[in-house]
Amino acid sequence: MSGTIALTDGVRWSAAGWLFDWTVRFLAGEVGDPGVAANLQEIVKENLGWVDVGALPPAARTTVLAKLRDDLVASADTQLPATLPERQHVLDHLRELADLAGRVPDS
Repeated sequence: MSGTIALTDGVRWSAAGWLFDWTVRFLAGEVGDPGVAANLQEIVKENLGWVDVGALPPAARTTVLAKLRDDLVASADTQLPATLPERQHVLDHLRELADLAGRVPDS
């Protein structure tokens, strides 16, 4: 199983289910909007495998893009186990998401 984060209509990032879930949980803890956080947690709980960043309320979208761009990789580096198989590949894949988020306008 895999999951996808749609940053815009044409910009998507896909990952293995466990990494998608980790990323969405990260966002739920960082978004600062309880309703959006609950929706993100529901996506993981129900194994929906899809987040549409463009459909988020404007303030939450801005926060999510900033967290993806600025904090995602550093958080993964500290939170993911050092013994994770192919850890560097995982961090590089998250770095791709961070780079994509950096190319999306905040509004």
